Amino acid sequence: MMKKLFITGGTGYIGTAVTDVALKQGFHVHVITRSEESAKQLREKGAEPVIGDLMATGEWMKKIKEADYVIHLASPPTWGKKVTTKVAEEFKKGHYRMTHKVMDALLDNPPAKVVFVAGTSYYGDAGNEDPKREDEPNTPVGWGPYIAPSVNSLASYSQKGIPIVKAFPGQVYGPGSWYEQLFLQPLKNKKPITGLKGHDPYFSPIHYKDCARALVHLLEHGEPSESYFLVDHEPTPVSTFRKKTIVESGMKGRYREVPTWLCQVLLGPVLTEYATAHTNFSNEKLLSTGFEFHYPTFKHGIEDVIQTWLEKQEIHV
Repeated sequence: MMKKLFITGGTGYIGTAVTDVALKQGFHVHVITRSEESAKQLREKGAEPVIGDLMATGEWMKKIKEADYVIHLASPPTWGKKVTTKVAEEFKKGHYRMTHKVMDALLDNPPAKVVFVAGTSYYGDAGNEDPKREDEPNTPVGWGPYIAPSVNSLASYSQKGIPIVKAFPGQVYGPGSWYEQLFLQPLKNKKPITGLKGHDPYFSPIHYKDCARALVHLLEHGEPSESYFLVDHEPTPVSTFRKKTIVESGMKGRYREVPTWLCQVLLGPVLTEYATAHTNFSNEKLLSTGFEFHYPTFKHGIEDVIQTWLEKQEIHV
């Protein structure tokens, strides 16, 4: 009998890949969406759309109660915006409300497992020496303070019987979102890739397909009430990641640095703080569950992502 999986955020950047992985692995997948067009695309790939809004009561609350598993990826949209403190505060309220709507809906009939997806900014600046582990103290930075209320509230739901696994992906690179906007589009348009002057922080990437596979993997192999970093084997300075992207793209690339104050003007203080922090994390705990990477480092994965993106753009280099 097919196991039922309910996914929130299943039509987004990471969620689309999660939906595809779950279908491939034989789950009966329900995905909540507000868009009729997205619903049509979900049906075409074999998923069952649930038209609704996590911020409101509706049919989705009945469907999520019927699920054997839940992956909660959804969050209020902010990508591409200047993230002022006001924007971040509105995000925090929306994220917290979404979290509680989903968890409250599950209280009277908990599924076998809920995988709750947050981000490594919750753990703060990890430094540039030994990768940080899940059991070390956290001091949220960037987006971290704005997702912390949601993450911290999960303990009460665990105590009420919902088996929640917390997943914290690093920098998820793929043919979309930040990687497309900050790296691939500038290369295509013969514009410089922009970085922060005086900052070359370590960060922990993960290929978008491996991230999706890891989230589905944790449904059966993650321990309730435990946290897992979803990052590949090789934390790396941003400059090394950037150089690899330029080489693998086959396109001529330039680089420019802007001062921190200008980044704050253009992107806002939240994203600037996140961009200057070391997101240097260990994947040992994820590996201990038996997870195997298809792309163990960014050196293995960038070529695949760029080729997928170039084909999508019909670019020949």
